[in-house]
Amino acid sequence: MSRLLNPLGKASLAALLSILSLAGCGLVPPRLTEAWEAQDVGTKMVLDIKRKIFCETIAAIREVNTIRTSLGKPIPDDYGVQLQLTLTIAESSSFTPNLTYNRTLPNGTDSGITIGQSWGVGISGELSSTATRTDATYTYWRVGNIAGPGKNKEVCEGWPIDPGSSPFLNSELGIARFLKDNVEAADYLHSSPLGTKKPDKVDVYSYDLKFAVVSSGGISPQFKLVPLSGGGTPILNLNRTRTHELLLTFGPTGANGFTPSDISLSQHVTNQLSSSLGRRPAP
Repeated sequence: MSRLLNPLGKASLAALLSILSLAGCGLVPPRLTEAWEAQDVGTKMVLDIKRKIFCETIAAIREVNTIRTSLGKPIPDDYGVQLQLTLTIAESSSFTPNLTYNRTLPNGTDSGITIGQSWGVGISGELSSTATRTDATYTYWRVGNIAGPGKNKEVCEGWPIDPGSSPFLNSELGIARFLKDNVEAADYLHSSPLGTKKPDKVDVYSYDLKFAVVSSGGISPQFKLVPLSGGGTPILNLNRTRTHELLLTFGPTGANGFTPSDISLSQHVTNQLSSSLGRRPAP
């Protein structure tokens, strides 16, 4: 037994367990969570991701609004924030068996030299399957309603956000950095004279952040029997690709004050389409 658990055996066992965690790829609806996470983590993970984005967006607006600009608050209270959250999981598996039938023949001679003879024929096939799941949600907030003094303190500070397998939960999303860079640039580019009470200039800011995490594995058995042999290339390939993407658009509200203005909505939809056209399921 101890011989079976030598370092090589342990490494092989670890590799096998990693591959088995991808079992079912492309054959059943993909899960949001990884194999080592409990099934009920999925619902809570979505809540935690949206709360993380929501609270970081509020903090970013408050931070950037401390910057003095010629037009007042960089992100005024009558602006709106559009959030498109897209969680895509693509899983695929392929089974590609390959066998070679070998037949040894009697030796032959050529110019007095004995030459071994054999012949073989290869047989191969492929069976593959892919399953893709996309969860997308859209949310709209009015800046004054979420980032005003004392707003959402309990939501963002009342209880911690648990870490999870989503990159959104384990990294700083860079929203404040994005806004700071763009509002300072926008302040230098005037389309109306400084001091104008109703400037013609309208600024819309869109931020698209995408994480892609790929897990893959394969099994490559090798054997040589009489008269069959095979192996050398993977006969089973498993792949799981998780793409977590957020699209934030900051812009003025429409005439009713509760929905995005035409220019804000147009900018957001344009970025949505651009991202969707560039999104492809895993091979």
